[in-house]
Amino acid sequence: MKHNFFSLLSVAILFSSCSSVYHYVQVFEAKSSSQSAQIKNEGGGMLYEDNNCAVFYSLWANGGDASFAIYNKTNEIMYVDLSKSFFVRNGIANDYYKERAWSETNTSTTGTQATASAAAFGNVSYSYGVGATYLGNFGSLPFISADPVLTTANAQRSGSYGLLRSAAIANSYATSKSSSISIKEQKIMAIPPHASKIVAEYSISTELLLDCDLNRYPEQSASISFNENNSPLNFTNYITYKLGENDQEIVVKNEFYIAKVTNYAEPSIYKFVEREKKPCQNLTSDESKNYKENYPFKVFDKIYLINTSNCFYLEYEKQSNRKLYKEEGETYYYNDLYDGYTTVTPDDQRRNGWK
Repeated sequence: MKHNFFSLLSVAILFSSCSSVYHYVQVFEAKSSSQSAQIKNEGGGMLYEDNNCAVFYSLWANGGDASFAIYNKTNEIMYVDLSKSFFVRNGIANDYYKERAWSETNTSTTGTQATASAAAFGNVSYSYGVGATYLGNFGSLPFISADPVLTTANAQRSGSYGLLRSAAIANSYATSKSSSISIKEQKIMAIPPHASKIVAEYSISTELLLDCDLNRYPEQSASISFNENNSPLNFTNYITYKLGENDQEIVVKNEFYIAKVTNYAEPSIYKFVEREKKPCQNLTSDESKNYKENYPFKVFDKIYLINTSNCFYLEYEKQSNRKLYKEEGETYYYNDLYDGYTTVTPDDQRRNGWK
């Protein structure tokens, strides 16, 4: 009996050592409902426009980014009533206004350790709420941080301000000051004329769609389509606002449904393209002493082979002893220094003094 146990254990170890982890991506394609015909794909996202405002959505994120940027097209101040604005998922309304409060801490430090040739003088940190982190996914649109309701709860930001002082001067100081204030969430969000604000709060979905007609682990890809009536996921953004001194409330109701779900074996959804232009030194980390302007290896960008304007995704994986799909010959590693991918391992980069 003991011999059989060890035999079975040896077989299990043998099979587990031969298994590989295969990575997959489930992509959800969203379409605007027949009630929201004004919405179109534009600028890498989905755009709604009327005479008063433009509302932009950039869904492409793990779990789907339900955030939106709203632009005031008028010459009057726009007042968005967040207590009458909602994100609705499959008929369940979620509030944008929750009567929350945040604390803001401002710390000013005039003494630092001499670990670099220059030390930042002063630091400001913010902590808002109790949720996930969000920094915006809207391309060139400005990220407005003056009103804490515009950041996802618990979004943390820190940055330097003031003068750069040499390490010798910084070490001659040894004082630190801090202050904290409480900020209450505002029910009415005011947007100046011809300016934008971003509202970030919810993800669209964090659950994989499982269906008998959808191959969960395809060799390349597998899809299933839906219409507006049988879609497994519908979501709506409901925005209420007023213009200037006018008391009339205007409602924007952007309705979406999932029209297609596709499971991709990870190598089938993107490709790596060699970067032609070498990175500018001013865009890389100034802390890197080993920065090489003419880096001795190729840098690649990951390019998706699908139109991501109206899509979001979920990642999942499967460990298997049999081959599920053809793996790529090259292994690509993300390189923080050049903000791209290389075929050189991080260990090789460090060993050769490249990073």
